[in-house]
This record gives sequence, structure tokens and C-alpha cells, in this order.
Amino acid sequence: MPRGQIVLRTKHLAFLFTTSYQLTMPRKYKKANDDTGSNKLTEAVSDAFVRNTCKRKLTNNAQESLHKVKLSEETTQPNASNIASQMTKIEKGKEFIMASECLTVGRNHETDSDITDMDANNDDQIPVDKDIDIELGCSKNSDNRLLYDWFDCPCVDLAKNLLGMKLVRLTESGERRSGYIVETEAYLGADDKAAHSYNGKRTERNKAMFMKPGTSYVYNIYGIYTCINISSKGEGAAVLIRSLEPCDGEDSMKIARRIRKSEKSKELKQHELCNGPSKLTQALGITKENGDQVDLTTSSCFWVEKGNPVPHSSIIACKRIGINNAGDWVDKPLRFYVKGCKYVSTRDKAAEANCS
Repeated sequence: MPRGQIVLRTKHLAFLFTTSYQLTMPRKYKKANDDTGSNKLTEAVSDAFVRNTCKRKLTNNAQESLHKVKLSEETTQPNASNIASQMTKIEKGKEFIMASECLTVGRNHETDSDITDMDANNDDQIPVDKDIDIELGCSKNSDNRLLYDWFDCPCVDLAKNLLGMKLVRLTESGERRSGYIVETEAYLGADDKAAHSYNGKRTERNKAMFMKPGTSYVYNIYGIYTCINISSKGEGAAVLIRSLEPCDGEDSMKIARRIRKSEKSKELKQHELCNGPSKLTQALGITKENGDQVDLTTSSCFWVEKGNPVPHSSIIACKRIGINNAGDWVDKPLRFYVKGCKYVSTRDKAAEANCS
């Protein structure tokens, strides 16, 4: 909501407060006030209320003022037009409370001069506070988010293009954990004997593979680990994320990874945190419950950002890992990783030699 609208709503509430004050005022003082001009009183109280309210919690003040108006209605006998007017103001006050509950956070830094400037400017020209998006859990770098069109490409192309991009997860506590993608595998759908969607097989488990490009597919392995894939263009096609180079939240990643390890084990080195599909999901805190079938182009807690594209000359293509019963698909070069990168799960020296 533009900041100018907040001021206008606050002024509505200030007028509401003033009206309730006048309704409950002793008759002789009320008459004297009318003789000197109630508009001036309303304007003065309104201005003071605007300045002071923005320094305190808006919601509490709004609720107090509404309470006073309702109380005044019970203790006075206004005519029919006054009743209609008060009901309209109460509804506006309720609407203001709902808005203030969402916008109170992030406005404590404003000063009296900020409020004066807001009031003087055209309301339509005032931008929305950027801090609000952060409080709602959105990324500070939301402009770098990769959108649908970027994911809407053939599976092999997406597997290569994802190298160098940043996988980001915002935890339930608001902590940002991320890493640069350095290793992927492509699974091409119905024709791929190693794919979960081979022969067009659809189940509740692999449903995300048939959803729009940019959808996460998280599945369990061995009952306790998970792997994350991202759907691409093509029926049942998806890219497995195999390894990351840790970026944000490295300390938390170490804690998350140690949960599965013995207390006596050595502390993990940086390149050991996310050098495997299940290791990276554990480090980022990705589970089937919080990560499956998520639209990465719109989610506020899980997405992919622009990173550092890897030149094709630095991409190694080799056979996928753990594919043993897929016929002629076993040896197809559908695993891709950054040449010479220490963060990948396994380096294929023969493929690297042929690439150079």
C-alpha cells in the first residue's frame, strides 16, 4: 500500500477520534467549541494524531479509537444522519486496522519530517516500502529470480544452463541458505529408461515431473534422504541437482549436516557440505513436505536466482551416476558439471581429459 494512503487512513481515524470526543463533551463546552469553529479543532487534532500515531503501534491506537466511538454511540443519542455517518467511519476504521496490522513493521524509522513530506506529495507517486517485502519472507534479491520462460527449455539445455545459478531456500526462521549449482543430471521423460517417468508413468510421487517448467520435484530415497529436481520443457522431463558450492548460511549448513553424523566425526569442510544430491537437501533443509511441487518462479521460500553462467567450454558431459539397469541409457552423457570444480560429487577424469 502506498505510504500516502496510510496517512489518509490515519487522518480518517483522527477525524473519528475527534468526533467521538465532541459527542461525549459536556453540552456547554460543546456549544462553545461549535461557536469557535469545530473545523479548526478537527484539523489540529488530525495533524497531531498523524504525527504521533506513526511513532507508535498503529494497530493499538486504531483499536482504542474505534472503542471510543462505539462507547460514544452507546452514551449519546445522535440523529439518524449521525448514526449513518458514524457507521461509515467505523467501517473505515476497521479497514485501517487490517491495513495497519500488515504495515506497522518497517515504519518505525520514519520521522515527523518524513510524514510531513508524504502528506505534501501526490499519494499516487509514493512507492511502497521495500522493507515490507522482506518482512513477508520475500528475497532481498527478488529481482534476480529466474522466471518461467527461463525454465521453459529442453531438459538437456536446462541442465547445462542451471550450472552457475544459485539455488536459494528461506527457512521457517527466515534464514537464507543458498549455493551455486555446479553439477546436474538430465532425465528426459518417457523415452529415458532411468527416469521415474519412463514410458509415461505417472504416480503421486512423480507428479511434479509433469507440472509446468520450474516446478520442484523432491522424492525420498532410502527412507531418510531426499533429492531435488526441477521440471523442464517436455513431458515428464526434469533436472536433478547433484551438487552446490555453498554460499549463504554455511554455518547452519554445517549444523544441519552434522545431525546425520557422529558427534565424534571431524567437522565437515566447505566442499563437503553439498557435494551430493542428498547432502545438499540436508544442508538447505529441503524435505518432501516443504519442497515438493513448489513453483520456484513464485514461491517466497524456495527459488533459483541468476548467478554466474558457465561457458560451454567449461562444462563436462559424462554418464550419470548410479544408473545400472537402464540399457543403452546407462552410458549416455547426461551428467553435467563445472570442469575442475572441487564441489562436485565425483569428477570424471576421462571425460575431462577428452574435453581438454
